[in-house]
Amino acid sequence: MAETLGQRIRRMRDGKFGLREMAKMLEISPAYLSRIETNEEKNPPAEELLQKIADLLGDDFDKLMSLAGRVSTDVKEYITQDEGLPQFLRTARQQGLTSRDLGEMLKHKGKK
Repeated sequence: MAETLGQRIRRMRDGKFGLREMAKMLEISPAYLSRIETNEEKNPPAEELLQKIADLLGDDFDKLMSLAGRVSTDVKEYITQDEGLPQFLRTARQQGLTSRDLGEMLKHKGKK
């Protein structure tokens, strides 16, 4: 079973910070952090809060965003600036290409 956002945050926090301590550092209530960690919070945390969490825990911001079902503002802006990108990404997905595959293609393109 895949790890949820709350499980990941709790796992990364465990042994580093207490719940109340981390909540104070994030300037949120302990109850809110607890709801996030137990997956009881109905709405995923905002991008800014996920960035603070990633920074505080030394975790991957993009991974946290993905687990939250969110796309960061900079990525969203990039995708919407080029009207062909959404279709390109759909095609890549239909062909089963991963981000690693696309990265390899870019490396090979740069060598030519």
